Amino acid sequence: MHRFFVTKGQLPDLTGSDVHHIRDVLRLKAGDALELLDGTGKVYAAKISEIGKNKITCEIISSKPEESEPKVKVTIAQSLPKSSKMDFIIEKCTELGVHQIIPMLTERTVVKSPKIERWLKIAKEAAEQSGRAVIPEITSLMNFEEVLKLRNQFDQALIPWELEKAHTLKKHFTDIPISRCPDILIMIGPEGGFSQKEVASAEAAGFIPISLGKRILRTETAGMAVLSAIMFELE
Repeated sequence: MHRFFVTKGQLPDLTGSDVHHIRDVLRLKAGDALELLDGTGKVYAAKISEIGKNKITCEIISSKPEESEPKVKVTIAQSLPKSSKMDFIIEKCTELGVHQIIPMLTERTVVKSPKIERWLKIAKEAAEQSGRAVIPEITSLMNFEEVLKLRNQFDQALIPWELEKAHTLKKHFTDIPISRCPDILIMIGPEGGFSQKEVASAEAAGFIPISLGKRILRTETAGMAVLSAIMFELE
């Protein structure tokens, strides 16, 4: 069943790029069924009533809460990587169930303009494809120090670091079960890794350094590895 996110005030009609996708790519017709989501966790069974040039009018048949969302909300503060790697990170983290992504500038980040609108579009499409009922929030660009100040908004705050050897992610959530941590913040370093000064600042702010294993992961892999491990424990 094809799924599409629409703003709550726009229900049950679709506009914008969804019109082209439904009419010209999927070639759906009046009477065809689809599912609409308003981003709050509710899914609406609907059928197409009319296909116009700029709008598709639908009729809502029924609604129900969607149960595909994780019970734990994981926020990834992702250091901006080079080239288009952020597109890949947002797509895959959305599929894995991330709640929020914070694009972040660090000491070793190569500064570039954030592409928030593009990333929101990628998150929306990935959420539709993967059967999610909520589109992850993509925040405005923050620097490292701003993210540190968010610590008290979360039950747990972790910073994977290649020089941390003893305290692993597995050990951490053995000592503190994930079920007791409904809101988790994970800081992911840049291609060159966090500096020791940054890790010290994070520890002082209440972040816990963790090891992701014996191998050093790329920045585009680390966040997905943490998310996968957390989601595995939740299933």
